[in-house]
Amino acid sequence: MTGHAGSGDTGRGDEDERPLITLDFDGVIASPFFGRNLGIHRGFLDPAAAPRPARVWPRWLNEPLDRLRYEPRRPLPEALDALRRLASLRRLVVLTGRRSHPGRWMRRYGLEPYFESVVVNDGAQRSPHYKLAAVQRLGAREHVEDDPRTAQLLAEHGIHVYLRDWPRNRDLAYHAGVERIADLDELAQRLSRPRAPEGEGAREQ
Repeated sequence: MTGHAGSGDTGRGDEDERPLITLDFDGVIASPFFGRNLGIHRGFLDPAAAPRPARVWPRWLNEPLDRLRYEPRRPLPEALDALRRLASLRRLVVLTGRRSHPGRWMRRYGLEPYFESVVVNDGAQRSPHYKLAAVQRLGAREHVEDDPRTAQLLAEHGIHVYLRDWPRNRDLAYHAGVERIADLDELAQRLSRPRAPEGEGAREQ
């Protein structure tokens, strides 16, 4: 895996024709505590409004808090096999709203080799706008997400979003560019088949 925290360099070789896809981390790769994804935000953002700055804690405080919050988590059951299959179809980049690098956790569970890089939020933006800027900078046209407000914002800016299903992200009126998936295993199955015509993605469920 190349790249580092906050990096936009995917280490791409010119001969690699696989499209690049970015993947959120928590709720897509890493399981939430007790299987309950309470960090999901159901309220959509106004795409025309100026983004509000994030509250950023000092690194000396944030890093130990992140270890307590994230290190005990485990990969979602399908993650390892699905990422292996996805890596044959796409160039994979982790794009996480975390402010600490999950590399040690990824190595522990054997996930690191499938990713070109990991991009973490080391700036002043809140997660949705940070991810939008990062996806645009990387040149990705696809993103995997579990958070409704982030999925909607990216779709409104022309990114095709695969929304990893959770109870808290259901029953909302999504943009046509948001396509619901049960998990990464289903995504690998879909991407291995010919793409459906534009405009046939799932909107709300």
